[in-house]
Amino acid sequence: MTRKMEERNYYKLKKRETGMNGGVKVSKRGQIAIFVIIAIVIIAVILVIMLYPKIKIITGGTPSPEEFLKSCIVNDVKSSVDLLAKQGGYANPEGFYVYNDQKIKFLCYTNEYYKTCVVQQPMIETHFEQEMDRILEPKARDCLTKLKQEYESRGYSITGNFIDAKTGIEQGKIKVIFNSPLTVTKASTERFNDFEIGIDSKMSDLLAIAQSIVEFESVYGDSETTAYIQYYPDLRIEKIKLSEGTKIYKLSDVITKEEFVFASRSLSWPPGYGVSQ
Repeated sequence: MTRKMEERNYYKLKKRETGMNGGVKVSKRGQIAIFVIIAIVIIAVILVIMLYPKIKIITGGTPSPEEFLKSCIVNDVKSSVDLLAKQGGYANPEGFYVYNDQKIKFLCYTNEYYKTCVVQQPMIETHFEQEMDRILEPKARDCLTKLKQEYESRGYSITGNFIDAKTGIEQGKIKVIFNSPLTVTKASTERFNDFEIGIDSKMSDLLAIAQSIVEFESVYGDSETTAYIQYYPDLRIEKIKLSEGTKIYKLSDVITKEEFVFASRSLSWPPGYGVSQ
């Protein structure tokens, strides 16, 4: 009798542990954990959709428009930056100093002695962008034509025209925006208003430092370059003083190897007078 009662009690205990239908009973803590995991997955999917709206599902190994345009123009962007940076931000500088067979734009200049210089370009970064726009626009137009040809060769119908391309120099990158509304159709239709590509660059920092140095040159006739290195540990500055009063500034990033070079002539002294150059 006692043994039968023990067996019934054991059976009742097992039913409570496993549930009435004999299945595995999930604890409340386990249920909460499952709901949390499902919620995280749902949120992750929503974030992908929100943060990457320009990801396009284009089959058959066709690159996205942004990928194609970046691969087409990236080398031209780098070469135009290199050209402008060596010449004070100008493709064809006027008012320059020839140093090592390179025309270097005076960004602050006076031809008089004992006087501080006059700023020649008060908006260095903006002018740099405008020069890049002029250099890159023909190439950007050509890249868009090649994009249309590539898509048409893969069976897509693509309509739209190139309007212009604008360059933007931002912290840590240079971006190129193709203002080119396009409609791409195959199995489905996708519409693009513009295309933006980004290329890693520290040119923004170099141009900001150059602007600051030019301001010091125009007010005080010189600049204390060591102060900048305290705030920009990857920065290297060379200041080359020449006999007739011209100074060549070379600003470079030791990590990216990018460089910006410009000239200044301010508070100069005649040979044999005043302070030593």
